Amino acid sequence: MRKLEGYGVGSQVHYIPVPLHPYYRKLGYRSENYSNAQIFYEEALSIPLFFDLSDDQQNYVIQAIKEVVG
Repeated sequence: MRKLEGYGVGSQVHYIPVPLHPYYRKLGYRSENYSNAQIFYEEALSIPLFFDLSDDQQNYVIQAIKEVVG
């Protein structure tokens, strides 16, 4: 996320797994029982995606991601 931010590309955590929400923790849900959800949470990002994202903006995001992970 920080590296993408350096390119001016915002990103954020995709979602928070249910077992990490306080309400569900009170019901006894534990993240260790849902290891795949925890792994996804730690590795997935939401990147810019909206209806009027121009082709140039899309290409910029793609290039920034390639630079970061390449």
